[in-house]
Amino acid sequence: MPAPDLHGIVPAVVTPFREDESIDYNAWQRILEFLIGAGVHGLFIAGGQGEFFALTEEERTVVVRFAVQAVAGRVPVYVNIGAVTTAESSRLAQHAEAESADVLVAITPYYIRPSAEELAGHYIEICRSVRAPVMAYNIPERTGVELAPSILRQVKQDQSNFQGLKDSSGNLDLIPQWLEAGLVAFMGRDHLVLAGLERGCAGAVSACANVAPRAFVELFRAWRAGDREKAARIQALVEPLRRAFALGTFPAVVKEAMAMAGIPAGRCRRPVGPLPQAARSQLAPILEALKNEGLLTPAAG
Repeated sequence: MPAPDLHGIVPAVVTPFREDESIDYNAWQRILEFLIGAGVHGLFIAGGQGEFFALTEEERTVVVRFAVQAVAGRVPVYVNIGAVTTAESSRLAQHAEAESADVLVAITPYYIRPSAEELAGHYIEICRSVRAPVMAYNIPERTGVELAPSILRQVKQDQSNFQGLKDSSGNLDLIPQWLEAGLVAFMGRDHLVLAGLERGCAGAVSACANVAPRAFVELFRAWRAGDREKAARIQALVEPLRRAFALGTFPAVVKEAMAMAGIPAGRCRRPVGPLPQAARSQLAPILEALKNEGLLTPAAG
């Protein structure tokens, strides 16, 4: 199966929930249309910002089906199929492939801490279980497991459908090593998008792009056009939104910011609750600054 063109701004899409914590598919349709309308280059479903950890295995298969049908081929659909065990990850990968997801992204196993050899075997087995393009998802801050270039180089050499990774380590020095290993790298830290692009990243998987997709799309376009000054100005504008993650429990801040911007993101599943009013008050001027620059627009409808 040929890989789609892996590049650009790929929002790590939220999964909206109603007050009873059921998935709000009507709201999700609006969010997907809003993001596509803003010019994003792909959509990343059921990642950390999409609360995959709060979804049942059945829900993780259903949301893929819904997203693929809603997107209808307009942009590539990336799906996180990672789980603690290799068997579950492979099973989720097969389900996502059967639903015609374009790229399968596997977060590292979490809670446990596999060795380098075990991690390589994990990704090789996932790749063997499908024909679709596979990427890794490196976020040691949350999983306690860090991928090294040597591990993924081994996977790449063994499996032709292994394409690269979303790297949320924040370690810019690793980017040349990912590229030397023949991998496509996506920046996973919103405050480092421009720095990642300058070092060779193909794009970024961005949580904040749920709130202000136009800002990140314009940043990417400016960089590709050689207008670093404009790209750097936009990067500076979005950095406060990323820093605002500290105002609440992950992943509530992005959903709260979306709601404040007029985008129907719903609540998080418990135990994560809403932001306190003091935190909302700190978010407001950040969103206002983006709005004043024409980089924040609500979802239509």
